[in-house]
Amino acid sequence: MSQPLPEDMGQYWALLGKLPTPVFVHDFSRGGELSFLNIAAIEAFGYDKEDLATFDIAIQKVFPDSDYRERAMTAWWAAVDERRKTGRIAPPQEEKITDKSGRLRNVLAGFALHDPYIILTLQDVTKERTAEAAMEAERRRHERKAYLATEHMPGGAYSITLPEGASKARFSFVSTAFCEMMGVSREEVASDIHAAFVNLHPEDRAYWSAQYEKALATQSYVQVEGRLLSGPKERWVCAEAMVRTTAAGETIWDGLLVDITELRETEERLTAVLNAADAFTWRMDLRSGKIKFDMSRVPHEGFAVDDLSLSIDRWFEGVHPDDLAQSRIAYQMLVKGEIPKLIHVYRRRIAADAYIWLRLHAGISARDDSGTPLALSGVTFDVTAEMEAKLRVQEEQAQLREDLQRAQQRDTIAQVAGGVAHDLNNLIAVISGTVEMLENPSVAREAAKQGLHRIRRALGMARDLISGLGRVSRPDLPRGPQDLRKMLADGIELLGSRRMVRHNVHLALPAQDLTIWANPTEIAQVVVNLALNACESGGREQDATVHLAILAQGTRCPSRPPDLGALPDPGARMAMFTVRDTGAGISEEVRAHMFRPNFTTKGSAGTGLGLLIVGNILKANHAALWVESSLGAGSVFTVAWPMDPPIDHPTALPAPVYGPRNGHEAPAPDMLVGLRVLVLDDLPDVAEVLTNMLDGAGAMAFAEADPQEAQAILSEMPAAWSVLVTDLHMPGIDGLEMARFAARLTPPIPAVLITARPEILDDMMRAEFAAVLSKPVSGMELAQAVLQAAPARGVV
Repeated sequence: MSQPLPEDMGQYWALLGKLPTPVFVHDFSRGGELSFLNIAAIEAFGYDKEDLATFDIAIQKVFPDSDYRERAMTAWWAAVDERRKTGRIAPPQEEKITDKSGRLRNVLAGFALHDPYIILTLQDVTKERTAEAAMEAERRRHERKAYLATEHMPGGAYSITLPEGASKARFSFVSTAFCEMMGVSREEVASDIHAAFVNLHPEDRAYWSAQYEKALATQSYVQVEGRLLSGPKERWVCAEAMVRTTAAGETIWDGLLVDITELRETEERLTAVLNAADAFTWRMDLRSGKIKFDMSRVPHEGFAVDDLSLSIDRWFEGVHPDDLAQSRIAYQMLVKGEIPKLIHVYRRRIAADAYIWLRLHAGISARDDSGTPLALSGVTFDVTAEMEAKLRVQEEQAQLREDLQRAQQRDTIAQVAGGVAHDLNNLIAVISGTVEMLENPSVAREAAKQGLHRIRRALGMARDLISGLGRVSRPDLPRGPQDLRKMLADGIELLGSRRMVRHNVHLALPAQDLTIWANPTEIAQVVVNLALNACESGGREQDATVHLAILAQGTRCPSRPPDLGALPDPGARMAMFTVRDTGAGISEEVRAHMFRPNFTTKGSAGTGLGLLIVGNILKANHAALWVESSLGAGSVFTVAWPMDPPIDHPTALPAPVYGPRNGHEAPAPDMLVGLRVLVLDDLPDVAEVLTNMLDGAGAMAFAEADPQEAQAILSEMPAAWSVLVTDLHMPGIDGLEMARFAARLTPPIPAVLITARPEILDDMMRAEFAAVLSKPVSGMELAQAVLQAAPARGVV
C-alpha cells in the first residue's frame, strides 16, 4: 500500500533536502532512476546522483559482495511486498554497505512507498556498533582477568551484590575453590546467601550470619573465622570482604575465603609449649582498664607482689621510652581488631636505671555479642639474655648487616649477593606499588601507614643492595677507613658454618690492623662472591678447600694489567689479599668469557652476575684483581685495594638514608583522566600493581600478561589507546618488539618501558620508547611518564 505524493514536487524535494538523515528517492516508473538524494546522503556516504543513476547500479555499488547483496535484497523486497499487501510499516533493517571511499558502514535502512517512487533512508550507526564492539571486547577481557585472578589464587573468591534500594543481597560471583571449600554448589548459593553457611560448625553458623547481616545493613568491611564440617575432618577458614559502590548504585563486597587450619593447629601447639614454659601469664580487662598478673612472676614486670590490680596507664609507665610509642600502637591495633594476635618485644624498667627485655604473646580472649574485644590475655617471657647476645652481634656488624638486608638469614644473603637482580626487583615492584596504593589516606589507617613506612625503609635498603647487581657502579655509597682484617672475617662468616666446614675455609690474618678506604657492603660483596666461586670450584668427587690471606704490607702488585678493576696509580698505597682454592682450575675457554655479563658455569643455579658485580665495585673503588689458575691445581685470585681515600674525596661523607625515594608522593587522582593505557608484564602481579597506580591517577588502565594478546588488543582499535606500558624481558615477544609493533599502528601508540635492567639498553634501544623507567617505580614517576608520552592528538 502506497501513499500519493503532493502535486508540488519541488516543495517536497526541498523538505527532504533539509532532513539530517540521508534520503534516496528512486522512480520505478523510469527503471528505478534516482530522482533525488539530499545533502546529508552525499556527505555521509560520498556518492552523488551520477554514481547511483539507477537502483540496480546503486545496489551493485553499496553491496559489492554478490552473496551478501542477494541475501539483503531478498529480505528487502520481501519487506516491500509485505508493505504493499498489508500497509504494515516494517522496522528498519540493519545492513553493512560500502561508501564511495570503500569503507564498510553499518546503517539502519528504512523505506516509504509513494508509487511510482520508493523513498529510502539510511541512518549511519557505525560509531555505535564500533563502541559496542569495544565494550564487548573490554567485557571479555575483564571476564578473563577475573577468571585468572580467582581460579589460580590460594583461596576461594566471591562477590556479594546489594542492588540500589534492595533489602536482599545475593552472591553475584563465587569461584570454584569457594564452592569446594564451603561444600556447596553455585546453584545453591545463587538462590540463598545463607546457603553458603550450611556446612559451618553449629557454634559458628549464627555468628557468621549475624556478621554478614550487620555488614549488609551498615555497608561495611567484614572479617570472620569459623570451622567447616564439609570435609573428612574439621577445618578452620577465614573470610574477609571489602566493600565498594558502583556507578549504578550497587553495593558490592569482594571477598576471599582462606583455609587457616594449619595456622590454627600451629597456634594450639604454641599454646601448649607456652603453658609448659617458665613464663608468667596476665589478663587485661578492657572495660575496667585493669591488668592482673600471675603472682609468682609479678616481680619480673617491675611491680610489687602486693600490686594485685594494675591499671593500663600504669603498665605503660614502665615501658622503655624508646619502645613506648611502638608498644602503644601494637596495643591499639589489637584492641581495635586490626590484628588477631600480637607478638611484641620491648624493654621494661625493673629499677631506676635497669631494664629487662620481654617478649609478649597476646590475643583477644573475650568479645561481646557484637564482636567487640572485652579482654586480652597473654604470656610473657624474659628474653634478656637472648636479646643482649643478639645486640652484641648487631653492634659488631651493624652497618654490614643493614646494607646486606638484616631481615634475611645469612645463607640467604650470600645467595642474594650472588645476584638475582631482575627477579628480586620484580618482587620489589609489586610490594612498593602496593604500599604506595595503601598509603592513600582514603584507604589506610594511621597505624598501618606507620607500619608501611617501616616497610618502605626496608625496601630502600634492598634497592641499595640490588643496585649493585643491576647497575655498573654505586658511587653514592659512603666510604671510610675500615680494618681489612675485620672485613674479611665478616665476609667469610656470611658463607655460613656448613659451607665453611665443608670446604675447610681458612683465613690467615696479620697481628696488626690494616686500614683500607672502603664501604663494608662492597668489601663483603667482593669477598663473598670470590669465596663462593672458590667453594664451588671443586669437582664431583672432591670438594675444593679455600684459603684467604692478607699479604704482607708493602707487597707489590703484579706487573701485568689486572683482569678486573682499575690499574693502581703509581705510588698508591695498596693492601693485598688472596682467595686461593684447590679446585679444578680454570680453562682458557672459560677464562675468555668468565668476566662477561650472564656467563656462568653453574647451569641453572648460576646468574652470571657475580664477577660482573665484583668488577664494577673494583672500578668504583680504584681497586684491581688478578687471576692465576692451573687445570687440576686450583686458582688464586689476588685483590689490591687502596689504603687511602681519593684525592678529590670529600672530607665529610653523608650517611645512607633508607626511606621513600623522590617521586613517591601520590599523583593527583585526575592527573591522567581521559587516558587509556594498556599495561603489559609477563608477571600478572606486576601488571596489576602498575594498573592500580594508573587507575589511582585517573587513567583507564588494563593489565595484560600475554604479549601476543596485547598485540591483538592494540591492533583491534589503535585509536582507543593512549599509551602502552611494557616490561622488557618477556617470553616470545620482548618489550622492544612490542614498542616497534605499537609504533607501526595507525595511529601509532607511544610506549613506556619499565625494566629491572635499564643498563643493558643502548641509545638506539632507548629511542624506541617515550620513556624508560627503572623498577621499582613509584606512582608519580609512572604517571608523569605516561602523561608526557600521551600524544598531543588527544585520546579516545
